[in-house]
Amino acid sequence: MVKRSFHGGLPRKGAVEEMLDYLRGTLEESHPQYLILQWMGLGIQVQIPASLYFKTPGIGEKMTVFTYLQVKEDGMNLYGFLSGEERNFFKTLLGVSGIGPKAALSLMGHLTLSQLYSAISREEIQVLTNVPGIGQKTAGRLIYELKDKLKLSGEETFSLSKDELKAWNDVEAALLSLGYSVAEVTKVRKELEGKMELQMDELFRKALVLLGKY
Repeated sequence: MVKRSFHGGLPRKGAVEEMLDYLRGTLEESHPQYLILQWMGLGIQVQIPASLYFKTPGIGEKMTVFTYLQVKEDGMNLYGFLSGEERNFFKTLLGVSGIGPKAALSLMGHLTLSQLYSAISREEIQVLTNVPGIGQKTAGRLIYELKDKLKLSGEETFSLSKDELKAWNDVEAALLSLGYSVAEVTKVRKELEGKMELQMDELFRKALVLLGKY
């Protein structure tokens, strides 16, 4: 049941889209375009980039996907990714004029985040147009609208332990919720690469200090 707001109406569209952060359930079906998770007796269809299909666990096993719920006049669509960073970049792609969910999923299904960052920051149109459904004009818009936002070399690599990665993912989610961009958070992550063993609260404070200097 959707709760009514204080004013007696339904939550605004944006609030509904931000309502669901992740979904953890039992994998019932897995396909290159979507998967079905069983959660509390419900079979929930989640649209995914094709690359995620090859990373899913076995049928009947538990799985967590970071989600984006898109609400439109003709219905709702749920999209899922293996990390919050991937989900947030998907939302960034949707902010580019002319890029819809289909094109965004195609980009993320054929290129890793690092490859996308690199192609955009280096203006490698050929790399982007090799993705099905992405033409010259669309690739040009991606570069024009995102290059300055990302400000990444695309060559960053992060080798973190499971505990360090979990701590950083929590910090990243907190920073993004405060309004910092994906580019800013990724830049901070690079600077803190050798300090990921810190406690989460201390890591968060150091990240805020660095962000305050940009």
